[in-house]
Amino acid sequence: MVEIGGEAIVAKALKAEDIKCVFTLPSGEILPILEKLVEEGVQVVTTRHEQAAGNAADGWARVTRSPGVCVVPAGPGFANLVPAIIQAFYAGSPVVAISGHSPYKYANMDAFEEINGVEIVSSVTKWAKQCTFTERLHEYVQEAFRHATSGKMGPVLLEIPKDVLKGKCDVKRIKIVPPEKYRLKGRVYGDPAFVKRAVDLLLSSEKPFIIAGSGVYWSGAWAELVKLAELLSIPVACEGLAVGCVPYDHPLYVGNAIGNPFMRSADTLLVVGAKFDELLGFGRDPSFYSEDVKVIRIDVDPSEIGKNRPVDVGIVGDAKAVLTQMLEFLAASLSSMSREKGWSKEVKSAWLKFNEGFEKMAESSEKPIRPQRLMKELRELVDKDTICVLDGGDTTAWGYLYLRAYRPGQIIGSQGPFGHLGAGIPMGIAAKLAYPDRKVFVITGDGSFLFNGSEIDTAVRYNIPIVVIVVNDSAWGMVYHTRFITSKSKEKAAIFTLLNEKVRYDKYAESLGAYGELVTEPDEIKPAIKRALESNLPAVVDVRVSREFVTPLSYILTAKREI
Repeated sequence: MVEIGGEAIVAKALKAEDIKCVFTLPSGEILPILEKLVEEGVQVVTTRHEQAAGNAADGWARVTRSPGVCVVPAGPGFANLVPAIIQAFYAGSPVVAISGHSPYKYANMDAFEEINGVEIVSSVTKWAKQCTFTERLHEYVQEAFRHATSGKMGPVLLEIPKDVLKGKCDVKRIKIVPPEKYRLKGRVYGDPAFVKRAVDLLLSSEKPFIIAGSGVYWSGAWAELVKLAELLSIPVACEGLAVGCVPYDHPLYVGNAIGNPFMRSADTLLVVGAKFDELLGFGRDPSFYSEDVKVIRIDVDPSEIGKNRPVDVGIVGDAKAVLTQMLEFLAASLSSMSREKGWSKEVKSAWLKFNEGFEKMAESSEKPIRPQRLMKELRELVDKDTICVLDGGDTTAWGYLYLRAYRPGQIIGSQGPFGHLGAGIPMGIAAKLAYPDRKVFVITGDGSFLFNGSEIDTAVRYNIPIVVIVVNDSAWGMVYHTRFITSKSKEKAAIFTLLNEKVRYDKYAESLGAYGELVTEPDEIKPAIKRALESNLPAVVDVRVSREFVTPLSYILTAKREI
């Protein structure tokens, strides 16, 4: 009998999933897996914190639209991972987390580092299980991937006790089948009757408007979205990972859906793969939407249909599949080609005029540097292949306001709906590993930077030349601003929110072997970032900015909602 060990079974199962890279923090009980992964030709990247390993797996999933994998130690290692799992859950990101565990034979005996990880994350994962039989490890790995990638995608957890991983079994009992043999191949299509009702409603409306959410990105539905919008001349606002699914320069693109001032004029809303959460006014904030607006919702998750706001037409299905159905109905309707373009031109014109004010704010050469000016200067260094990862409250808001996405996945808001800080650098590392020929900028606040700033060391060790721009206002900026809005007092806003102005994040980076540069002059922003790129090293550019400017997002988060 030829035997195979549990660690080899796990590695072979991951290899069968065509996993290119695994993020981890090494520890005794999981080292055998990592060693076998290297033998299988899988790149293993060791981070400085388990949360960062989870964030990096999430980043890989977001930029590739395929599962990201992390392997973490038992006990505190798993506990450190939990925030990253929660972040992935709220972002619908397919992260496959594998955790070590104390020996199964010592279950409930207070073994060293014993913790019930499955119970802890059961409410924030699509699937969480512990495997207790070595000969079934490959089945559990495959089950984890099946759940992570089916329907609405999301994170999963597989716990493996030490003795199970160290166990051996007859190699003949291990039948690792290819993913296409157990993964869902097809897409979920909507009920044709409801799809037709949605099309008829759009055709009869005078002022339709599309809100595209992350579901469009995960589904790969951007071509269908653009085609539908063009056929019916409907303006489109995007949010989350949908930013870039309609190119910035497209005649029908009218900005981010969050705080979009033009949705309220619509008589019909087509909401595709987006949640009616707080940032979208729960779908019923009267400052966002007219009271009698008709709502069509498309979502692969049935629980989203009718959530927070009643719908006129609700369609459960994959975004790409349902939009394809809508296009097929439209192909048979000659009237779909005769819609007047006045409404969409009116909205586009108003949006361009709306943006003029923000552009003027970015032209100032005053000191401290305006964050608007920083974003405008950075924007001019971003080409269509560049990936920008946003991290932080105000920083993310300014980034969405000024940076321009021309393709899907070009701008990644690392926080997502959960608001978790510090994932930017790990996600940037993952993005550069996935696409080594693309420039990767991580734009982070000074508060966010130090959550996972030690991952600059990871970037140095693996020679991953990302460029981190620290938008440094020496404060927890969004906390400061929201407190200022509610108190009308800079003195009150400053309590607890100010950070050390003497900190040199560029020197911190240099101490880890990276390139670092401090910028205090507006005219030095672009040259400094160019030097960082030319260094061909991981780089940190510490840009000192004013905290006197409040983002629109701060006002949204402090608004009193009458709903």
